[in-house]
Amino acid sequence: MTTYTYNITDFPNQKVATDRLTQEINNSSIIIGLSYITSDPLTVLLFFKSDLSIDEKTTLDGIVAVHSGEPLAHPDPIVMAEILTEATHWVKSGETTQAMFAAQSLIIDVSSGDVEVAKNFSWPYNIAVKSATIYVTEDMVGDEMLVHEAPNTLVGYLTQPLNIGDTSMYVSETVLENVMIAYYVGLYQPGEEGIEIGQVLEKDLKTQCIKLLTPSDVSADAYSYVAMCSKMIPELLFTCSQKIEIGKTIPTASRLPANIPIRIYYKNNNGKAKKVSIFVEYLY
Repeated sequence: MTTYTYNITDFPNQKVATDRLTQEINNSSIIIGLSYITSDPLTVLLFFKSDLSIDEKTTLDGIVAVHSGEPLAHPDPIVMAEILTEATHWVKSGETTQAMFAAQSLIIDVSSGDVEVAKNFSWPYNIAVKSATIYVTEDMVGDEMLVHEAPNTLVGYLTQPLNIGDTSMYVSETVLENVMIAYYVGLYQPGEEGIEIGQVLEKDLKTQCIKLLTPSDVSADAYSYVAMCSKMIPELLFTCSQKIEIGKTIPTASRLPANIPIRIYYKNNNGKAKKVSIFVEYLY
């Protein structure tokens, strides 16, 4: 990734609208993909997937030189609501499972030389995950695994700009309806990972604000789309060969609506080829 830095004074009106600037770059002759843009009161940082050519850098300078700084007009987004809600709500709505039991292994093939492998698993009907068992082999020792539920799921938008260093996000009502304490929120990017902002510490329904556990290190304009993610396993380091059981002693289950993915990230720290198996038990 390559970063290009501009002073706010490089922009004719000494302001920037990241949504409009992103559109202007994407509509230009620049071939290298733009990852994201951040800004503070003095500087604007543009992150590209690799180095721009000399001609592309000239084009970028020209875009900056005429950028108005006015945000694009945004309609209210279509929101995938009711992704992960409390049990009492979805029971009342009738969105339950049939209480039938099933079990299966989720398999991840890791080749030698793979640094990180990500794989999505989903079901075409509602399920409620009761437990998972991970069998750690000797070849897996030293590796890491993360499990994210509903990654990069669109739930609403910012109602006010977000600045670097902010610990509060002012968001639409749909964000507050879907996001729970300890969920992670980020900037939504269709078909991509999104840009993680931080973990939710508190919700203030009166002011329609989310409090973050740590200050934001990115900025975004009002009406930027907001995504959420529930991290079932934020980080798991395999320290020895063993059987790891998750949820066996818990009497409840974790609901997963139809077609909502569980994304498993496997970090292959020792570089060995391996087949990773996670045995899950669930109701459907």
